[in-house]
Amino acid sequence: MVIVGPVFPYRAGIAYCTTRLAEELSKAGPVEIVSFSRQFPRRFYPGGDDRDSTLESKRPPTARFPLDVLNPITWIREGLRLRSQRSGTVLLVWWIWVWAIPYLTILLLLHPRTRIILQCHNVGEKESAWWKRLLSRLVFSRADLLIVHAQSEENELVRRMGERIRPRIRRLFLPVHELGVAPPTRTQAREQLGISAARVALFFGHVRPFKGLDVALEAWSLLESDPLLLVAGEVWWNDEQRYLDQIRRLGLESRVDLRFRFVPDSEIASYFAACDVVLAPYRTEAQSGVAMTAFHFARPVISTDVGGFPEIIEEGRNGHLVPVDDPRALAHAINTFFESRDTIAYENAARASARKYSWADYGSAVGKLDS
Repeated sequence: MVIVGPVFPYRAGIAYCTTRLAEELSKAGPVEIVSFSRQFPRRFYPGGDDRDSTLESKRPPTARFPLDVLNPITWIREGLRLRSQRSGTVLLVWWIWVWAIPYLTILLLLHPRTRIILQCHNVGEKESAWWKRLLSRLVFSRADLLIVHAQSEENELVRRMGERIRPRIRRLFLPVHELGVAPPTRTQAREQLGISAARVALFFGHVRPFKGLDVALEAWSLLESDPLLLVAGEVWWNDEQRYLDQIRRLGLESRVDLRFRFVPDSEIASYFAACDVVLAPYRTEAQSGVAMTAFHFARPVISTDVGGFPEIIEEGRNGHLVPVDDPRALAHAINTFFESRDTIAYENAARASARKYSWADYGSAVGKLDS
């Protein structure tokens, strides 16, 4: 099988998932990885560098990095190379419209008998537009099979493409995000991060408008309890000031700890170990790597009832679900969690959830599609 997509040392959840999928598939046979010399035009990645130097040692040994999003010659050259070797199955990792034209170019050049699988981390776009939807539809129409990670994503594919596409959809769970290290204890993690609060909720990952940090801040002003909101992640579009202004307006300076920076893999365990609960007040999402990372560290999740969250959050067991854009409901769920006398039960349920979503099972399911 050939996998086309981002892998380590690119950072963020998509690269992690592609790297882990390749590891699992390689247990059954050779896997070639075609990755990118440049993932995005700079203006489409408005944070810091999209590579993590600490992940160089985890670069897959079979990975090549020939594709440049801004150089059509690299797309054509790779498409012709794959055609010449008559690759049996090509799995393309799909998560953003930026790669629509390069992918279409490669797909048009593949041998007619090549089986094309599209692994869709996002069917929709975070910032939607008609021309993005059009480009996505063109890519979806070329796939023999499309993998999605939530019922809502299958529904969105059918809504966009019609019922004719349903037989080609395969819905698989998104596996947990493992880091392969023993996490520190809660006490140790808080000492490492310089946190003295007795109760901590974590908002983790890229800070973008659709992720609802503004909703979490509004909820914090309504809380009856007094947990610390720990925010760890890089802000896109230089938007830090809007959150600082909101915190000042709500008088939350002493109750919110902002760590607006990229968190490398080597530090992730400390942040999740330090918290009691993870927040995901997203306005839209397919399925969440942050939630799966929380389960890996036995941390419950309070999320909105969008996308795939209702499929993995068991109300009152491994977390809580709240309506979108509802600070009052979010505050109520946070109060309910911290007023619970048995938070250990939440953690045990989160740990049990992690066992349900293994990479071994996911890799086996994807491998069976290569036939």
